[in-house]
Order: sequence, then structure tokens, then C-alpha cells
Amino acid sequence: MKSKPYVTKNDLKKGLRKVGLREGDIVFVHSSLSSFGYVENGADTVIDALLETVGSSGTVVMPAFTWTLYHDKVGVVFDVANTPVKNEVGLIPEVFRKRKGVMRSIHICHSVTAMGPHAKDVMGDGVRSFGEGSTFHQLYKLDSWYLLLGVDFSVCSALHMVEEFMQVPYRYYRDFRHSKVILPDGRIIPCKSVEFLRKKGYYNDFVKMGAIFDQAGILRTTFIGNAKIINVKIRDIFDVTKRYMEKDIGFLLTLESRRRLKQEMNI
Repeated sequence: MKSKPYVTKNDLKKGLRKVGLREGDIVFVHSSLSSFGYVENGADTVIDALLETVGSSGTVVMPAFTWTLYHDKVGVVFDVANTPVKNEVGLIPEVFRKRKGVMRSIHICHSVTAMGPHAKDVMGDGVRSFGEGSTFHQLYKLDSWYLLLGVDFSVCSALHMVEEFMQVPYRYYRDFRHSKVILPDGRIIPCKSVEFLRKKGYYNDFVKMGAIFDQAGILRTTFIGNAKIINVKIRDIFDVTKRYMEKDIGFLLTLESRRRLKQEMNI
């Protein structure tokens, strides 16, 4: 059993710089607070380290997903300012979303939070989760970093971006036309979001992409405490994955799901 190291803000900033994060950068962050060990002052220290590393000219973006809550529901109400995210994406994003100055987007299942000069730019239009006009499309255009703090590629939402842009045949759109969104100012608007859902019986396998990206030479890695830190450009995630999917449209599925897809497509 690994011992739990004591991690300070300076440790975090040193590690973030080691994987290439610099002042002025835009970075999307997946995280696990417990993976580090004991972090001095907890989630706030990780957030402070991120914000200080990219500086006032940089932008930090985090998931504020509510997919588990809403993806299969009808007639729901998404309260942008008050709907929590801890159970879905962890404590660090939950603490971050409550920070003064943090913005949250309005997609009913895949909202994000952001702080910095590009926060408004990455909010997306609230329609697609990962396709054209989405937060992830904006992050691609802005050449954002994609940072994994103590988590692996199983949580890499950016891979869904490739699925949606390539319109994979094992997913379909559903809408939320009977749902509402409560904006931070209290106004209530119709939900215009759509979700690109997997068909029943299909399952993704994202973990394998870690080795593929490593072989492609696009990852920057280090350790902070017990947490493995991985930083990669979102454009590289998209471009490398797209090359594999152009040869096999089901590449991001499990082997069993890939076999099923080939049978259904008669290929």
C-alpha cells in the first residue's frame, strides 16, 4: 500500500510547469483529489495552483457534468448556479464551480465551468455536447491543453468529440425539448441541448488510448505526490484518434462492441 505524501501548492505548481503548463495557457482539467495523497488545504490548493500557473491571462476550464442526472430523463429542470457536480466529476470541480468569477455553461448534460479571459469563449452554444459549437469544439479552436490530474483516459471526454464530429453509427441524438434551464440571473429558458447517446449494448473503451497517445509522442507526464499527471493538446487527442477511426469507425468501442457493430453494418 502506497504511503500518502503531503502535497503543497508549490509541489503542484512545479509539477504543472513540468508538463508544459505556462502563463496564458487555456487548460481543461479532469481530476481526482484523493489521488495526490494529502493536499494542503484540499481542493482549493489545487485550484489556486492551476490559476496561478496560467496567470491572469490564462483560462482554467473544468467539467460540471450532470449526465448521470439527466441523460435519460424527460421534463427536467437544470439550475445552472445550484446543481452540484461532486458525485459526477469530483470535489475539485465542485469547489471550483462555487468560486467567485467562475462561469458555467448551459448544456443540460455536459456543462463546464471556466475562469479567465477565455471563459466566455469556451461556454459553447449549449446545443451539442461535443460537436460543432460545443465547448470542446471551442477548446480545439483555441488550442487548449487537456490535463489529467490523477486520472486516466477512461474519463477523457474529448474522445467523444471525435465520435460526434465523425457521426459514429452506434450513437443517436435525443433532445430535451420538454426541459428547462434556470440561468444564474433567475430567468428560465427552454433547453435547446441535444445528447449524442450510445445505442443500447455498445460500450466505449477509452483506456487503451493512453498507450496509443504515448506511442505517438504527444503526452507530457510527471508525478505530483502519488498522482500521475498527464498533459496533452486537445488537438492532438482529436487528430490522432481521428486517424484510427478513419480506418475503423468503431475503434473507440470495446472489442465485443466492435464485433457487434461490424455485424450490424455487414462489414
